[in-house]
Amino acid sequence: MDNAVEDIKNRLDIADTIQEYVRLTKAGTNYRALCPFHNEKTPSFMVSPDKQIWHCFGCGEGGDIFGFIMKIEGVEFPEALRILASKAGVTLQSHNPKEASQKTKLLDINRIASAYFHKVLLESSQAKEAREYFKDRNVSDDTIELFQLGYSIEGWDDLNNFLIKRGYSESDIFDAGLTVKKNRGSGYYDRFRGRLMFPLSDAHGQIVGFSGRILTSQDEKAAKYVNTPQTQVYNKSSVLYALDKAKQVIQKEKTAVIVEGQMDALASHQIGVENVVASGGTALTEGQVRLLKRYCKTIVFAFDMDVAGAEAARRGLEVAWQYELETEVVVLPFGKDPDECIQKDPSVWKKAITEAKPFMDYYFEKVLKDLDVNSAQSKKQAASLLLPLIVRLPNSIEQTHYIQKLGSLIGVDEVYLRDQLSKTKKPETPTKNDSVNQPTPQNKSRLQQLSELVLGICLEYPEHIDYVIENFKPEYFLGDDLVELYKSLIVYYTEAKHFDLNDWYEFLGKKDDKLTILAKRLCLFIESDFAEIESEDTNAIKKTLIEALPFIKKYWLSNELSRLEKDLKQAEESDNKDQIQQLSEHITSLTEELVKINN
Repeated sequence: MDNAVEDIKNRLDIADTIQEYVRLTKAGTNYRALCPFHNEKTPSFMVSPDKQIWHCFGCGEGGDIFGFIMKIEGVEFPEALRILASKAGVTLQSHNPKEASQKTKLLDINRIASAYFHKVLLESSQAKEAREYFKDRNVSDDTIELFQLGYSIEGWDDLNNFLIKRGYSESDIFDAGLTVKKNRGSGYYDRFRGRLMFPLSDAHGQIVGFSGRILTSQDEKAAKYVNTPQTQVYNKSSVLYALDKAKQVIQKEKTAVIVEGQMDALASHQIGVENVVASGGTALTEGQVRLLKRYCKTIVFAFDMDVAGAEAARRGLEVAWQYELETEVVVLPFGKDPDECIQKDPSVWKKAITEAKPFMDYYFEKVLKDLDVNSAQSKKQAASLLLPLIVRLPNSIEQTHYIQKLGSLIGVDEVYLRDQLSKTKKPETPTKNDSVNQPTPQNKSRLQQLSELVLGICLEYPEHIDYVIENFKPEYFLGDDLVELYKSLIVYYTEAKHFDLNDWYEFLGKKDDKLTILAKRLCLFIESDFAEIESEDTNAIKKTLIEALPFIKKYWLSNELSRLEKDLKQAEESDNKDQIQQLSEHITSLTEELVKINN
């Protein structure tokens, strides 16, 4: 296990990995970004490729590459290990299903089930109709292989029995969402029977669930689609079909095209338009938008533009606006959905994407095309349909633009529309990234900030260590970890007679890994805070230390005096004359020091 962890760390660059989730900008030798774990307007999230760590100086979250994946993906260490091993091309040792964590176990079950469904589609005589269906829809063998398409046969317990033979319990298979409890008696039966199987993967390609589509010749009363229910690894509102295949192209083009169904996404990928993902026939959710924001700035909706499709696009639009994403709409000249359009003429689909319209412009056209804007009733109707959308626009300049456009199109003075807009209630929406698990931004005391600053300077600019050791006592610093770190620094420096950062990390690692992480975080803090100061400018750095000393010492003296005065009161109550004299002299001495600092 330890070898795999070190191998992964050696192969992966932390900045490249985090860049898949967060837009990083260069800041000296490090990278800076808005923290993905709490709301902030000023970037305080730092990544150090040299130290292979990340830290947010706003909320205090931080760690190594594994800690980041665990935090942002909401997974335990085994799942983070699996995700990063896949990225790094590191083969993990096989394990016994009984020893795996529950989430890892469910992912294993889904992976094996997907391979089973795929093999059935390719080889079983019972899958003949399924193979013909894909052939009739022009789905190529390469696409079937790439997307691991499959088929579930009509039997009631074929998959369940197959997985039990592979060492998994019936309860684990049920927890993966692949079986259903029988209404009568005990036992389980397969959830997916006689259906085309579309594995649903997370952004890393881990199969978290399935969508099963009924074949056209089957019972018309049956649901067209059956999906995996909510499980420990599958949350429908946080999964986008084909994102694992599309994310690199989306990131390159900074645009994601959203279609409704899996067949729409497959058809598009097959003709080379690969920045396409499917929402699964529902309006885009906040979780899905959060995923997309990692990779793009613009979302293009290509839903079926019937009443239901237009409404789904509109709801998705409002969520996208919360995350400050641009929104556009694909208008198809023919065909009820992208798949049908692609089957008739792939070039039309490609052109439609390049000519996508801003959503608001599209919605204006849709609302106004059937209205006689010369009538008062139509003017009122147009305003009632469009103003609620305009008021949701996150930018006042955009609001002004569309108010002016609406006034011009329906012949109503902008003043009256603005008055009506002010009366249009903006719906309450959840705060971006709102979560009960969201870390609280840190409000560190000035003393703690300065304590970290002084120690960080020692590590990054060791020429100032002598001054710090001479003037700063360990007890001056706030926090047990900082005190322990400073004491370790004094011991190391006194013995070594010099300071080497990498040697220092090794020295710390022998004592406490927690101190090593703290030291790296302090270095990252200094690199961020002193990014614009040349390392040769020792005067500026020395000035910072000189200014910090009186504040830190003053705070320590005040706290120490408060403690001594309490001790003195207790000594007086017990009439301990020797202790009273000793404490009084100490208090007088410290008070004199405090007066000197204040003056």
